[in-house]
Amino acid sequence: MAQDLRGLSTTAQIGGHPLHPMLIPLPIGLLVGTFACDLAFWGTGDTFWASAAFWALVGALVTAAIAAVAGFMDFFGNSKIRAIKDAWRHMVGNLVAVVLAVVSLWLRASSGAQVVLPWGLLLSTLVVVLILYTGWKGGELSYRHRVGMLPDDRT
Repeated sequence: MAQDLRGLSTTAQIGGHPLHPMLIPLPIGLLVGTFACDLAFWGTGDTFWASAAFWALVGALVTAAIAAVAGFMDFFGNSKIRAIKDAWRHMVGNLVAVVLAVVSLWLRASSGAQVVLPWGLLLSTLVVVLILYTGWKGGELSYRHRVGMLPDDRT
């Protein structure tokens, strides 16, 4: 039973603390912020919101790239993590979300505010739905599969 409580070590860590969970709040918040700004633009027609969504998306992609480096290090650095189906679902779902966000950014950069409705809003909605799913899978990795958890030596 005590062996069941032992965690799976991550590769990207500082002082035994996994980096990936520390890095994901920024891209998540900025992707949700992009969606919120798209909704505000839809409701008001004020181009301020289209511009805010654009820059939130830029920040989301930059910070997602940084978080992805740590995630890839963990995924490819431990074969036990790669053996978990939830790890694959988490990674592939996040890659799809980032690709959709890149498409959204490209559309916004090339066409301006007029592309926000409907394509920007549609893409930001899909991205938020995907990150809800991948966030759930990330939680499964941490709390069910104990990825990044310290071993419980008290037993």
